[in-house]
Amino acid sequence: MSTSKRKLFISLAFWLFLFFMFFNISNYFQPVKFALIRALYNISSIVFMYYLTIWFLFPKYYSKTRRYFIISLFIIIILGILFYLGDAYLLSALNESHHEAPPIQFHLSRFIINLTFTFFVATSISLIEQTTRLQENEKVLTEEKLQTELKLLKAQINPHFIFNALNNIYSLTYMKSENAPDSVLKLSEMLRYVFYDCAKDRVPLSAEIKYIENFNAFQNMKSGFSQNISMKININPGSTEIAPMLFIPFIENAYKYSRIEEIEDAYVNISIEAINKRVHFVIENSTPEKSKSNSGSGMGIENVRHRLLILYPEKHSLNIIEEKHKYIVDLKLET
Repeated sequence: MSTSKRKLFISLAFWLFLFFMFFNISNYFQPVKFALIRALYNISSIVFMYYLTIWFLFPKYYSKTRRYFIISLFIIIILGILFYLGDAYLLSALNESHHEAPPIQFHLSRFIINLTFTFFVATSISLIEQTTRLQENEKVLTEEKLQTELKLLKAQINPHFIFNALNNIYSLTYMKSENAPDSVLKLSEMLRYVFYDCAKDRVPLSAEIKYIENFNAFQNMKSGFSQNISMKININPGSTEIAPMLFIPFIENAYKYSRIEEIEDAYVNISIEAINKRVHFVIENSTPEKSKSNSGSGMGIENVRHRLLILYPEKHSLNIIEEKHKYIVDLKLET
């Protein structure tokens, strides 16, 4: 059963229940025919007030709270008087029992109290529905924003890096190096991961590590000397999955600010552990004096911080430590 049909069914069931309750009360004092008429009249006044509130008063005036309650109070009093007059002069004419009519203040206050109670119930229900809609909309917007950020992050895979990789492959091919075919294969794997695998919400940790290994290999091709890049992996064979591209901005940041392509004694050390659904990522890089003040200021890092807050709320810890000649990122995840 759809949500709208279920809501309609519940509403009809509730109004029928209320109608029979009014009927039983009236039938205790009045004949069946008149009790049915009075029950129908009473339920009509409540239904009218309920839908007037949720379809007109609440959407139109609730944003201005004070005006909402003032206008609603005025309408309740007017409707209370009108329903009282209908009850006193129209329904009473149909009453064959000739019981003495209750005092005016009793009849009038009964309608006003019923309408006021109905108004507050309708307002409460409208508030709950409004809050639920806002939460759902916020969730959708958050998910859309996250997907947009992920796409932007993918787009941030430096085109300059890819062009450099292609140039390096061209050079290797031109020199007929034995490494050329392997380099083409690595680049192909990286592009496949970025454009296809990362379209998913989660990727195997092993796939992310494979991308990082290829990334490191191409990074080493950027200089004439062997760069000091180390990578330690300790993961359980299993199906550990993470959000894609979480580690890459930290690695790019480490390469950028360590100036590892220019300085021979610069270093980048990467460690990834995954044990019992807990992932521990640590990256440490050297920081020459000129680049130290800029470490960690990249937009990609803020992107990752925000993604972590959304994807791993209360299930992650991110510590960034900046010391005199080194920079450390320590990230822990519960997957």
